[in-house]
Amino acid sequence: MKIVYVTHESFIDHSYTIVSGLRKMLDMFVFIQAKEENDEIKKWCEKFGAVFVKRTRYRNPFSLFTELSFLLKIKKLKADNVWFNTLTLYQILIVKFLLKDFLVNIHDVDPHPDSKDYHAKFTQWLTYKLLKKRLCVVSKTQASLFKVLHGFEPKVFRLPIINYYTETGRCDGKPVIDNKVKFFFFGSIEPYKGIETLLDAAEILEKKNIEYCINIYGKLKYNREILSEKIKNLKNIKHENKFIDYRDIHSIYSKNNVLVLPYKQVTQCGPLLIGYSEIVPSVCNDLLGFREYVDDGKSGFFYNGTAKDLANKIEFIILNFAVISEMKNYISSAIKNKLSIDALADEYISNLKN
Repeated sequence: MKIVYVTHESFIDHSYTIVSGLRKMLDMFVFIQAKEENDEIKKWCEKFGAVFVKRTRYRNPFSLFTELSFLLKIKKLKADNVWFNTLTLYQILIVKFLLKDFLVNIHDVDPHPDSKDYHAKFTQWLTYKLLKKRLCVVSKTQASLFKVLHGFEPKVFRLPIINYYTETGRCDGKPVIDNKVKFFFFGSIEPYKGIETLLDAAEILEKKNIEYCINIYGKLKYNREILSEKIKNLKNIKHENKFIDYRDIHSIYSKNNVLVLPYKQVTQCGPLLIGYSEIVPSVCNDLLGFREYVDDGKSGFFYNGTAKDLANKIEFIILNFAVISEMKNYISSAIKNKLSIDALADEYISNLKN
């Protein structure tokens, strides 16, 4: 079966894992769209023999012709199916007139409530309006939500464990060797990710005189002054308020023990799936999106959404250091057997065939 896979720079990490696995089983022709071909994208293209496609702004008057030319190029490949990881505005408008068999991934079925990316919201609305029957989602949680919103279940391409940073990192990957548990938060700090809950939990731990260590890696995207001041007043929290280079992500996971995910909303979570590749357990808010991927007490711990319960879980892990090794062993065996791209490949191929 011949498949054309069209991905985007924003999804370069899980696309790496997907292409690595599926190209062993399918005849794949891969495109990656981005604003510019930087060193990271060049290396990605070299590894897979992928073709870089420059993405132009939708306001550019020539964008429509550029997208038309690109889709005609795909059409000439005569693939059995074309799988888009996302679509640009003009692709949404013209794709069904040029391609017979194609699927489109939706990564957030319900946009984050605090998002101010109005262009993204509009393109998603337009995608639903014009291409609803062609859409597929990246988790079972999203499929259930999609059915509630639109009345039918879409195809599901569950995101696999993301091994991109493990394989491209510039750290030797040596594990943490001291007995002090290092908790960490990774990713851009946006309202839906619930960083306030983590900071409140840290404050509770300080009042109880619990010796803890929390590292935060990611740029503050809102309430910068308020949150920066609160972080500064918590003595055992360190914050790297910057964009994290992709080559440093492996190092971050290697030198910390437990990932904290205090999200208020989630249907899929990249940092969690990166953690599984790095054999790092997590503490997560008890949400359906995490329930799909985390086995409570085995690959991570759930807390009930409150800062008090999060503080209790952190304290429990600090006092019971051995549970980290137990969770790592479980991730290495059960989780990797369940969520690797090799384990999910048959589901993917079935979706692409039918």
